[in-house]
Amino acid sequence: MNVAILNKYGISFQKQENGNIKVNATSYNFSNFFYVLARSKSQLQAFLESINLALKGSYNEIPYDSRECSQEVGLLIYTGIIQDDMTFDIFLEDQYDNTIETFPLSDVKEISESLLEFIS
Repeated sequence: MNVAILNKYGISFQKQENGNIKVNATSYNFSNFFYVLARSKSQLQAFLESINLALKGSYNEIPYDSRECSQEVGLLIYTGIIQDDMTFDIFLEDQYDNTIETFPLSDVKEISESLLEFIS
């Protein structure tokens, strides 16, 4: 686990009684996005594969539909998109033109790997 990156965003993981993983972060949007992503190990692994392709310079090899990852939280749908400038944008599905937050893709990779490690 990359504790420095987790601390940078105030991220912690906690197993709940119902088996879900609670993700706390300074960013409410980040918390919600990763909370739902934590429910599917296979989806998290596929997400990481896409991030790794982008970071190694193979952005064009990522299938278009794998560049985006949507997570439904109640009535909200958060979508994260891997950008070719090595950033990760989060926005609400109904406000596609309004990015809520942008993060360095390398940090998102470290957080995703840490979450996968916590799940396993």
